[in-house]
Amino acid sequence: MYAFASITWLLSLLFLAYQPATAQDLAPAERRQMLETASKLLRERYVFPDMAQRLAQQVRKKQRTYEAIADGQALAQRLTADLYALAHDKHLNIGYHPEGVPTDQVWNAKPTAEQEAQQLAAMREGMRRENFGILDLSVLRYNIGYLNLKYLASPAVAGDSYVAALNYLAHTDALILDLRQCGGATSEFAIPLLCSYFFTAPTHLNDLYWREGNRTQQAWTYTQVPGPRYLTQPLYVLIGPNTFSGAEELAYDLQTQKRATLIGQASGGGANPGGTFRLSEHFDIFLPVGRAINPITHTNWEGVGVRPDTTVILPLALPAAQALALRAIATSPGTPPDWRGVLQGQLQEWALHPPKLAKQRFMLQGEPQAKQVSVAGSFNSWSATATLLTRQGNAWVAEVEVEPGPLQYKFVVDGRWFTDPANPRTEGVGDRANSVLNAGSN
Repeated sequence: MYAFASITWLLSLLFLAYQPATAQDLAPAERRQMLETASKLLRERYVFPDMAQRLAQQVRKKQRTYEAIADGQALAQRLTADLYALAHDKHLNIGYHPEGVPTDQVWNAKPTAEQEAQQLAAMREGMRRENFGILDLSVLRYNIGYLNLKYLASPAVAGDSYVAALNYLAHTDALILDLRQCGGATSEFAIPLLCSYFFTAPTHLNDLYWREGNRTQQAWTYTQVPGPRYLTQPLYVLIGPNTFSGAEELAYDLQTQKRATLIGQASGGGANPGGTFRLSEHFDIFLPVGRAINPITHTNWEGVGVRPDTTVILPLALPAAQALALRAIATSPGTPPDWRGVLQGQLQEWALHPPKLAKQRFMLQGEPQAKQVSVAGSFNSWSATATLLTRQGNAWVAEVEVEPGPLQYKFVVDGRWFTDPANPRTEGVGDRANSVLNAGSN
């Protein structure tokens, strides 16, 4: 997804499924306003005109059903589910905000110079607090570069950081780009910047078709970049169900250009970019107004996801990429014989003793009346149903195999999401906080 308002859309997307708002009854007038505005925007702006008409008609047809739902969050979830059932578009989403729709989240198509400057400053500060989405930048053993991204930020705010990261990795012998938790891009210009380091000649990466104006916008790599390009070393991209939208485009572009090997599991399947529109005081809609068209395949990954070249379970994607990288380096004609022997020895060691997952035990005390208790986190793509806990004595318990290292999680009790009461370690602020632990440390 690309959004042209602020970082808020991205955070809303990543936490939508597990950050319920406080229940709050709605005024009937606001419900009617929201539904009427949603129907109008869908009809006039949704990227596919035929489907736009069907979506708008459905909202009007079910208006009485929606007007009977008093809780704002429940109404947003029901409307989102109904729209998805018809359009199967994961970008299409109704948001509910008990404190009111944030003004910086709404798409302003024609901002004044002052508004644009304020928007850019707010975006820069919000992203700065998250290091512009760079979760990890390191050189792994055997000179393998590693870059883990939470999202793809606009070059206007993060260009210097991305350039510095790629220059730091320029002399590694292989590079692993981890997009397993990358929820998208905040600008259509983020992907060309990153891809420009991986191609010699200007390369046509992608087209974006916009319904408004019936126009198509091409995306190409740049003729010049600051610092050396990364041209001959092997490139590996890790993907999974949480890889979404703009992150999917980055992986798809590199795969279709035969520049990278994709490892992991199929991505989320969202290829229709758009923006956030205000529906009423407390409701907004993320509305896809365009679609991606790859110049090689003449299609995209909408609804099906980007398919990896090598399929492995997500916790083993990084070790699998490291093994492929070592094999590529070891067989490269330019690798000295003594170093080739070292790498081949390590490959043999890994073959004899493959990487193991860590067993992690999750326990929640109390909740004796609960009907369903689960744990959702970075280890299971934040699924509320993938890891169910069972009742043992006075607690709910589950043991799962996860990738060693830090992970974030929340408990889900009959639809309520909350941090672990027994774990004081958290990341994030307020409702966005998640519990954190280091799997395999004990």
